[in-house]
Amino acid sequence: MTKYAKFGLAAIFLLLSTTLFSQRPLHEIEKELKTLADDILTNDSLSVKISQNKRFSTLLIETLKRPESFDYPFDSLKTISILEPEDHSFRIFTWHIVDKNYSEYYGEQYHYYFGLVQRKYEEDEKTEFLVIPLVELRTIPRGVENSVLDNGSWLGALYYQPKYSDYLPSYTIKALDYRNKKVKSKVYLLLGWNGNDEKSNYKIVDVLSFDPKDKNRVLFGADIFYFDQIPKYRALFKYSEFAPFSLNYSYVQDGGKKKKMIVYDHMGTPKQGDQKLQDVYETGADGSYDALYFYPKVGYFEWYRNVTLAEKYISSENRKKQEEIRRNQQKIDEERKKAMAESQDVADQFSTMENGNNGGNRINPASKKAQKQMLKELEAQRKKEQEKLKQAGIKLPENDQ
Repeated sequence: MTKYAKFGLAAIFLLLSTTLFSQRPLHEIEKELKTLADDILTNDSLSVKISQNKRFSTLLIETLKRPESFDYPFDSLKTISILEPEDHSFRIFTWHIVDKNYSEYYGEQYHYYFGLVQRKYEEDEKTEFLVIPLVELRTIPRGVENSVLDNGSWLGALYYQPKYSDYLPSYTIKALDYRNKKVKSKVYLLLGWNGNDEKSNYKIVDVLSFDPKDKNRVLFGADIFYFDQIPKYRALFKYSEFAPFSLNYSYVQDGGKKKKMIVYDHMGTPKQGDQKLQDVYETGADGSYDALYFYPKVGYFEWYRNVTLAEKYISSENRKKQEEIRRNQQKIDEERKKAMAESQDVADQFSTMENGNNGGNRINPASKKAQKQMLKELEAQRKKEQEKLKQAGIKLPENDQ
């Protein structure tokens, strides 16, 4: 067989494969996507996660290129965040991989984020369905709050559905365009979570828009967040891995009115009266709330400090959950301190044995107790990771809850 004949057969095979894929029902593809997505999040092997993620990404991109997929819900992909605005002009898919050595409870962990924007683009009575990958920045750069990013320089995050909203909220703003002129444009609000490292996480308030000059370019950020006289392009909140931090829509009492705002915990340190900047490891919510309120007439968000939540809109169930989170956090902190103290005690005794001052090779029972405590904390950490994903709107498979 000549090389030309081989090339011809290969071309026919490729054509048949593409045709078969286009004929494959979406519900069958969804089943395969679900299996891959579950492995990406929960498999114990990082190499398996990476391999499955490559297959998942390729299959999802090819699927989303099909016009009929735009209205397909993909309901079974519980570990993938899928959000869209009320105008149904696009959908944004986000997910992540956790690289964590679970044998080292206090060791480092890394989160890798992935995203796709499926856009319905209409021009000259023609409709296109575009799939735009989001490429995560390797590190979060200093000053990232003060610049516009795009799909090639994305601040990786899992986006979650804002409370009291069925869709991603949209706003008309006045922001600087590519000519550095203030123009009216439409943006969509994004609330996101980024599990930064073993000590800290980020919550993010960002906005998404599309480049009017390039249909395949997604923009993130706009100079509309006023915490002082100089606006920021997004709000970024860093908080301790060992402290809960809420950021979502809520109703705030403002004079005699109730206003819907983006409300978040005010962060403080456990040392009262200490004005020095503490390590984020030591910070946590201090019981007060700050907020961002959007002014439609001027088209920007402004910071409100120490707001009062409208109790009418806080259900007794939510209050119970908040109190339960606080109690659990206190318990985890106490157990963690106890385990660290016991681990240090064991280390001191082993050091004494190695120096020949222990009179033998007897192992103190505290070592076994410390090992059990570390395993207990490991399980607590895994549950905490799952809880954070739930708060971000990501539902884990039933067998992993």
